[in-house]
Amino acid sequence: MSIIKEIYDVTKDLATNKVALNKIKRALLTESKLNHKFLEDISSRENRPSKERMTAIVKNLETDEIKAANNCGIPMEMITLKKVTSEMLEGLDYIRAEGYDLETVIEKLFIKIAYLKKDYGSENINLYIRLRNILSYNILLQRMLDNKK
Repeated sequence: MSIIKEIYDVTKDLATNKVALNKIKRALLTESKLNHKFLEDISSRENRPSKERMTAIVKNLETDEIKAANNCGIPMEMITLKKVTSEMLEGLDYIRAEGYDLETVIEKLFIKIAYLKKDYGSENINLYIRLRNILSYNILLQRMLDNKK
């Protein structure tokens, strides 16, 4: 086999992988933006939504793409090498995430949403605080997937 053919095959595979990784990134970002629309009511500290509204928000949160990304073993460092910095955490409720990579942020967000969807009716859960925490992780995910910097 010629060297040109080998180079072509490798380059073709890399280009295909790049397209696939961009589609994965776009799917994660789209789901995150959709969830952000549901979570907008939670972002206002002055007007806390009713328990019924918070329950509706929990039921509407999507996890298909973050669940798939969490479970299928995609090498997340190929999507972004970013680590959570103090700048990324600016303006968010306090969360301990500095130094996390994309895989960890996705895993934490998925677990928080999946758990709340299963147990939102518990009297021991403060829905508002849980949803604000999910909002912070969701914004953090968007910041990590953002192409800036």
